[in-house]
Amino acid sequence: MRFIIDRRAAPLAIAVLCAVLVSGCGGQAADSTAAREPPASTLPPTTTIPPLTAEEVAWLDAVDKLPERMEKAYKEIPPNLTTSALITAASKLRTCGRELRRIGAPTDRLQPVYALAKKGCAEYEKGARCFTAAARIGIPLADSPESRAQDRAIQCGFSADIKGGERLADALNKRFEIENSLR
Repeated sequence: MRFIIDRRAAPLAIAVLCAVLVSGCGGQAADSTAAREPPASTLPPTTTIPPLTAEEVAWLDAVDKLPERMEKAYKEIPPNLTTSALITAASKLRTCGRELRRIGAPTDRLQPVYALAKKGCAEYEKGARCFTAAARIGIPLADSPESRAQDRAIQCGFSADIKGGERLADALNKRFEIENSLR
């Protein structure tokens, strides 16, 4: 008789086993459909980048004036380079860095413009140091070592216009890139 009881319990055991397996697989089916959906981080962002603020535009406009200021500084250097003229030129070249410090650091998204403008102003500062070095020499004798050193220093001061101007032009180009990316 024991065999008969076990035989009757077998279908019940099989039904319970199938129910357990089905309920266990049911949870996996939900997981497998979730695995087919892309994760939320790969979906395209739904937020847009806000336009430039009035403060950012004012900062960019102030940076835009730096090349004009530096060009004017070079145009005002007289052809007769006296000690006084070299000192005045050096002082005018330092206005780039002073002006950049005055307007301050921009927002994070304008940092690339700031970095390029800062490099440009550093070139003008180098030119100012060169003009100051030339002024310290004074009036040397013709064809003397001092005369050659002064000539090199003056050349260095004038070459800062090219290098500094290129960096400031790069800053202006970066401004336009940023503005175009926000449109």
